[in-house]
Amino acid sequence: MGEMYGISTGAGGNEVSVAWGKIMGTQAPTASLHAFIETQIDLEIVGHGPVVQISLPSSRASRPQRRVVSTTTGSAAFKNEEAYSRSCLATASSIYFSKLQSYPQSFLWRILENSRVLELRSADLRKNVNNRVDATVVLQLGFPSAIRKGGVAFADDEADTLNVFILTKGNDDLVTLTVPNKSFYDVAALNENTSEWCKSFRPAPFNLSPPHRLIAGSPRQLVVALADGKLLNLTRGAGQDASTWQELFCEDGKWGSSLRGLINWQGNNTVRHDGTVLDQNAAIAMSFSPSRTHLLTVCANHTFKIWNRAKGIKLFTSDLLHQSREPQDLPRVMLDAGSSELLRVFEAEGAIAGDDYYAITYTPHDGGHFKIWAIRDADHGKSGVRVLHPDDILRPPDPDSSPEGKAIWKMADFNIGVGEAQGSDVELWVLMRSNKRYKTYNLKCNLLDLPTAWSDQWTVVATEMLGQQLPPSLFPSDPRDPSEVWLGYMLYPGRYTHSILETALSMYCSARKLSKANDPSAALEDRLCSAIVAQVTSQPVKHDTEAGPHFAEYREAMQQEWSLFHQEVQDLDRLRWQVLTLAVDDRFTMPCSISAGGCAVLRRCSNLESMARNTPAVLQHSRDLLEAPSIEDNSRQMPQLPYELSILIQGAATFTATFNATFEHSCQTWLSSELWQEPLFSVADRISKYYEHCAFAEEVTDSAIDNLRDSLAPLGSFEALTTDHFLAIVEKLPRLMETEKSSLVSSIFGLKILVKGAQEMINLYERILFNLLMVLVFLEVESPEEVVSESNLNTSTVFMALIEQLKQYDVMQWLAKSVWTGQQGSRTVSGERTFSNTQTEGLTILESLFAADIRPQSLDRQPQSVSLTDSIQDLLVWVTGGNSVSMTLEQVLVNIQGNLLKENDTASASDFLRFQPSTAWAMYIRGRLHLVLGETADAALCFQKAAYQIYEPQTLDQDSGGEDDLVALHYHQASAKYLSMNEARHFGKGLPKYYTHILVLFQTACFPSYAAQFAQLAIQFTHQSSSEQLKSLLISTFKSSLQTSDTQTAYTALMRLPHEEQSKVLPDLVKALLKLPNGPSQLLELPWPAQLHPIIDKYLTNEKQFPHVLTPGTTTPAVRDQRKILAAWRLHHDDFRGAAAALYFQLHQQTLQTQKGKQKAGTLPRFRIEGSSDGTEKGDRAVDEGYLTVINLMACISNGALERANTCNDGRDDDAWLLSAANGGKRKVVRIEDVRKGWQKELDRRSVVEGGRWGFGMDDDEMDVG
Repeated sequence: MGEMYGISTGAGGNEVSVAWGKIMGTQAPTASLHAFIETQIDLEIVGHGPVVQISLPSSRASRPQRRVVSTTTGSAAFKNEEAYSRSCLATASSIYFSKLQSYPQSFLWRILENSRVLELRSADLRKNVNNRVDATVVLQLGFPSAIRKGGVAFADDEADTLNVFILTKGNDDLVTLTVPNKSFYDVAALNENTSEWCKSFRPAPFNLSPPHRLIAGSPRQLVVALADGKLLNLTRGAGQDASTWQELFCEDGKWGSSLRGLINWQGNNTVRHDGTVLDQNAAIAMSFSPSRTHLLTVCANHTFKIWNRAKGIKLFTSDLLHQSREPQDLPRVMLDAGSSELLRVFEAEGAIAGDDYYAITYTPHDGGHFKIWAIRDADHGKSGVRVLHPDDILRPPDPDSSPEGKAIWKMADFNIGVGEAQGSDVELWVLMRSNKRYKTYNLKCNLLDLPTAWSDQWTVVATEMLGQQLPPSLFPSDPRDPSEVWLGYMLYPGRYTHSILETALSMYCSARKLSKANDPSAALEDRLCSAIVAQVTSQPVKHDTEAGPHFAEYREAMQQEWSLFHQEVQDLDRLRWQVLTLAVDDRFTMPCSISAGGCAVLRRCSNLESMARNTPAVLQHSRDLLEAPSIEDNSRQMPQLPYELSILIQGAATFTATFNATFEHSCQTWLSSELWQEPLFSVADRISKYYEHCAFAEEVTDSAIDNLRDSLAPLGSFEALTTDHFLAIVEKLPRLMETEKSSLVSSIFGLKILVKGAQEMINLYERILFNLLMVLVFLEVESPEEVVSESNLNTSTVFMALIEQLKQYDVMQWLAKSVWTGQQGSRTVSGERTFSNTQTEGLTILESLFAADIRPQSLDRQPQSVSLTDSIQDLLVWVTGGNSVSMTLEQVLVNIQGNLLKENDTASASDFLRFQPSTAWAMYIRGRLHLVLGETADAALCFQKAAYQIYEPQTLDQDSGGEDDLVALHYHQASAKYLSMNEARHFGKGLPKYYTHILVLFQTACFPSYAAQFAQLAIQFTHQSSSEQLKSLLISTFKSSLQTSDTQTAYTALMRLPHEEQSKVLPDLVKALLKLPNGPSQLLELPWPAQLHPIIDKYLTNEKQFPHVLTPGTTTPAVRDQRKILAAWRLHHDDFRGAAAALYFQLHQQTLQTQKGKQKAGTLPRFRIEGSSDGTEKGDRAVDEGYLTVINLMACISNGALERANTCNDGRDDDAWLLSAANGGKRKVVRIEDVRKGWQKELDRRSVVEGGRWGFGMDDDEMDVG
């Protein structure tokens, strides 16, 4: 048989002997070692970029339709599962990895909407640091007819374009799309003129036989498998577009083949696929050789063939199992025409001398077999092709090898990667599927020693899905609100998409007729709660009183309804993770599995992940397969092997798995308080209180103790546990990150993968630490003293080590689940990456603040599957301070808080307060948050608490050097650049500088009372020699006090200012005093220095500067009686002449108002005030009082002068004069006699008026008073 198929059985020269391998048994290999793990990401949440939707025209359409949709979270809601599946779940999908170096290089494609829409997007994890654009545009191309299954192919073009070839039904067109790479980051790159980039061609052979499958070797080389078994080779020249192709058939040349092309055969040797009847010779899997000179096919009749593409002739054919078959046996081995995953072609340079390339085929018959074909010279037919290890049966791994297993597993897809492998080393990936379950296997082997590796070196990929985590459970004494708990679970970032929640809500409300609860205008969280509450309240619930339903019954009903709704969500969520294909980037050895609604990157497990996801027995048996390269340099060399540490990890997990919900919640609650409260007791007392409060004695059962003892038995049970066992596990946590930065940065797609992997790793590591802590608490209290002492277990040391790590992972957990809630709009949140407003929606704080800073590790030293794991661990290290030895957790926490404040995310910053330490620097940042929130009292208290430590220069690191710029730079960076350099210069320079900074903060925030308070504190600690600083503080105190009407403090500050500054600001104080109800009296009571009297007098003289005041009993502000206040001021300081002058001016104005208020003839003069009920002339009485006051003041001037001169001359009051410009002209001297005469004249005028003796038509001055 070997000679029949061209297999060399001799050993001569470079030929390989058939005796390479022994005949293997028929038992399929098994794999237990989880060496890889899936990091899954839903395609709905990747990038939040715009979606360009283009409906391609049919032959009758005049023009296409194009629109750009800006994606937003929660925009997609479907009525039922069918609508959701049609729009969001792909029927076919994969990733095409381009060989070009331009960005993007990886293209994820999906078929949606009943096979009428082709969706394209970038799936690159990283890009060059010089590339500033992110390929977040999603292209959705609608076709007038459905796309054929297996009818999508891709090819590279040196012009940075992606060539897409599609076979459609209906007219059986071959559509060619020339999509520029720019289209994936520029929405305008793909224009509406589809004739430029979309070409259609209908080959003539399609009229006789419909197409079945399509592959592309280059933009100008295509092969189409026809239903009649022929292969149509399509080529075009370099200058030709895709509307014209040259056709060439590849056929075996037999007469039967030609006859089948004319007659539609419907016998037993045909298969039906996608509505088409296929001949037994129809190719169901095709691939080009590496040089594209040969074509390799697997046909429906269970044969493997090689063709010369250029000549169109068949070179080689063989049964897939390398067996001879009679024609009547063919129906038994016919292959499913929809199985395109039966053939892969690869190169392995240097594997075996003389071999050109290799092909690996698979057949599902006889239990499933792989065959590896070595092609040395295909043009020589059978002599140039041979089977490697023909006597070995290479079956796919068996996921369920137990005899009791009843599940039927099938090989769904396989792929092979070479990557950086040298010689004959290859890596095989196999996807096994049973209904909705699947498992992915990996085999890294050498082609020369394939049978040995095939038997026992398979590893399996672990799946880690956030949706697989147990839903929350509540217990009677649980104080938490069920809705709050369930919302926190369902809205955890990355667990469920908004479209799933929206669709599940629509289905839930529709089934229960809750139309009002499903109001689309409300937020999703509100609608979820409203629907659950509406359903619970619509059901009969036990009532205790008339006040309402029984609380326990109500909580139980809420929990039940949330569980029912969650089941709806789970059913939809399972649909999107139905895996479709495997794809391997051969350049970087990056395997991916593509599902209906998502994509998963298969990365290598870290050291600790391997210990947690594998049993100790598996680790011990497979220690040679453990390959988890790590950049960590653990200085402490622990003697334990991985499987020994796994015994403790697995035992602790088994122990906590027995905890009921009440006990679990009690332990978690107490741990939260233990982590972030200042310890008041010793470590031993803290452990004892932990044990007593959580009731370990009552909750931990005997069976749980026995299970723990049995789990630890391989180590020697409890007695064998040592401090090193615990600390060795802690040492496995990420501690160091890569110091050498690569020239790569993560793309938006890569960031989502990075953050999702970090979420999964944080959950796992935090759970491991919690489990270990529970075991430690139990051993400390319940184990006999001799056991603990003999085991060399220092519980205090281990307890503190676990607590410190749990603090870090508690913070990371918060960062991973907290979503950005700050202001919208473009912003730079991490490194140099700028996120747009749509990209920040749903963005976690872990991603926005930290993930973009992580540079992916170089792929020169390790495959991308390992590099991704190291990058995730780098992210965890970066969150906790990176490689800096001096960076403490307290500093990290304050830095995060500063970042949140810098981004104005006050909601997250308020929630993050619980992690803040009690250091002075943290207290200051806390005060800044309170100030932003308007909580001024709390802010002032925090600033004062921080003052006496934060101002000291020695709080800085020694490398700061004490220089001004270095000190400022330290605080600038410690606050995550929230403090500007100017603000940071106030720290480490003493209390006056610090308090000055605080008063500026309050001034900027418009809280003058606190600004004045801190200004006084700054003055209190300012040395008198610092005149400029003191003057500035006094002015700040003065202005802030005026804003709060604290005139006494303002006066005190004014008195300490230099005279030139007093002159500038004194009018402001006078104005503030005059605004107060008792301001004039305060103005007179304050002890003003003599040099300030002229300034105050000048201000009081100017009536225009007087403020408007709302006096009691009035509703409209009015100007105070300026002249009376001025007179009072002058009189208070013994300036009788000045007081008299002020009042005389007012008296003159008042007299003119009465004398010249005459209206029309026959009316009373205006000095008669209306509204006088008793007939008394109030205006007259005011004038009389004015004259008397002026006369008395002028008399005081005279008396004072006489006393000074001790002379009386002739009785004239020569000093009783004043200067007045009452008539608006020049000032003139007015003596006391003039005032008396004026008053007498006024009295005479009144007498005339009262007697009715005045002349009509005459002015008051012309009135006859005789």
